[in-house]
Amino acid sequence: MKKYNYLLLLSAVTAATAFTSCNEDRLDIPQKGVASIEDFYQTDADAESALVTVYSDTYDNYAFMGDVTGWNYSPYIALTNWMADDVVMPGSGEGDCEPERQYHDFRFNTDLNILEAGYKAFYRSIHKCNLLLNNTTPDTEVKKRCIAEAQVMRAFNHLLLAIYWGTPPIVTTVLTAEDFPENAESQQAVLQWVVDQIDEAIALNVLDKAKLGDKNSRYHITEGFAYAVKGKALLWKGDYAGAKTALKKVISSGAYKLVDDMEILGHHAGKGCDEIVFEFNLGANQDGVTNLGNRGMGNYPYLVNWRYEFFKGLQGAGSDPRLNMDGWGWISPSKVWAEALIANDGMDSKRRQAWIKTYEEVLYDIIWPSDDPATWTPGKTDFKAKDPSRGLNPQFGSQYYGCSGYFPWKTVMHDPADNSHLNWCGTWDANYTIMRYAEVLLMYAEACARTSDNDGLQYLNDIQNRAGSQHISSSLTLQEVKNEKWFEMWQEGCRAVDQIRWGDIENLKTADHTIYILKDAMDQGAAEHKAVITVDAGSTFKGKGAGFKTGKNELLPFPYKVLTLNPSLKQNPGW
Repeated sequence: MKKYNYLLLLSAVTAATAFTSCNEDRLDIPQKGVASIEDFYQTDADAESALVTVYSDTYDNYAFMGDVTGWNYSPYIALTNWMADDVVMPGSGEGDCEPERQYHDFRFNTDLNILEAGYKAFYRSIHKCNLLLNNTTPDTEVKKRCIAEAQVMRAFNHLLLAIYWGTPPIVTTVLTAEDFPENAESQQAVLQWVVDQIDEAIALNVLDKAKLGDKNSRYHITEGFAYAVKGKALLWKGDYAGAKTALKKVISSGAYKLVDDMEILGHHAGKGCDEIVFEFNLGANQDGVTNLGNRGMGNYPYLVNWRYEFFKGLQGAGSDPRLNMDGWGWISPSKVWAEALIANDGMDSKRRQAWIKTYEEVLYDIIWPSDDPATWTPGKTDFKAKDPSRGLNPQFGSQYYGCSGYFPWKTVMHDPADNSHLNWCGTWDANYTIMRYAEVLLMYAEACARTSDNDGLQYLNDIQNRAGSQHISSSLTLQEVKNEKWFEMWQEGCRAVDQIRWGDIENLKTADHTIYILKDAMDQGAAEHKAVITVDAGSTFKGKGAGFKTGKNELLPFPYKVLTLNPSLKQNPGW
């Protein structure tokens, strides 16, 4: 059986793919409706069409597991968030979301589905970028712009591969079945290559510049995003002076700002807001290069939404219109992180209220079927406190499994417009964010802290003041930046790899794998509702071998199938 290069299997054949003809003349018949590479990539329209494919396929591969597993949630979000120590993954109980929990607990093997899906996502995108870059001549301004955007996207994919796998193959051509790309020389070499690629794209001087109030400039690759990617690569490379220069370009552009209302971030109301540096624009019946019509986020909203069956009729007729989509409860904030956020920000901070909710807020700040919507107001009342028809569902043991009294709100659908198009994609009408301005400011603050440059303090303070935090840093230290990033960028793909980059692996080794159970004092005979937190002492969620292992978990393993099909690739240490 012929052995095919794994990377070639990452992408479906497109209209621009060349076909090998049969040797027999009588079968050498051009396929109708298909253009060869020689005939395609000739015009501006061809370049634009190829760029559409770059954006469309990159999003699809970031957002859906595809052929790797039946679950169509986002490998990008899973890969970048679910190892972190600020979440727990209980699901409905023992046995639920087990592969995902293995990833979270550092007890996975090389055949884990998240690894394969994430690796494929990045190389599939690279393949589509290379189709455009290898075949488009930069002889018009439109073609140059398409080339520049694809070049930045390709560099971004390689940056992610370098962060997670260290020495991934640098792929710059459309591979053939005979190509078996080797590991890059080093992680540093990949990061420098990313920087060089960004510089080449910027030097073309064709990338659009974002503008305040211009939503469309958030939906495709701009000069601002290019500099942000460069700055992130340099930060990882340890070139803090270079990172400062690149990231200050984003700040000085004046094209981005922190929005006042934190609850819109990641939701329908925040699509294309001034804080977005780059995101995929999703929605019904859209078209164009970056308006990805009839696309949603698959099962991801189900994963993060509360498990409403654990409540007494919270979802359904008469309940809060913000909560009209069911959930699986796979993701909960860890008790350690939630309590640290509250201690840092205070209960009344805008960020705390936008990121997480307490059980009391679920009881009293959410409309339940027993409430009169005409007279309901948020807050605890005597009726609500003693209402027997709100609280936890006795059909599920009058408990919420895996909850320490805190519920995610940042990632949960709570804008009625979030799910206004459930009929067309079974998911929410919110965008898929890749880079937010707050991350740029925090990266800049870190680079400044590492070079004794106090300029970063003002931007660290900007984030703290916008959050309404009771803690405002008086000096710029690396620890202050680390703490702020932990709170601000929760569930936005930074935490675990930042800890590894910083050398803060003790937190990952000793992460709290305790599974908490929320119960209600009223179900135990009390006169009023009150959260009662217990521990599932019999849970085996942690399992054997859980926890970060030095010399192994600094990098992810190359997926089993990749190594099987590419003999030139060497596995990472410890695997």
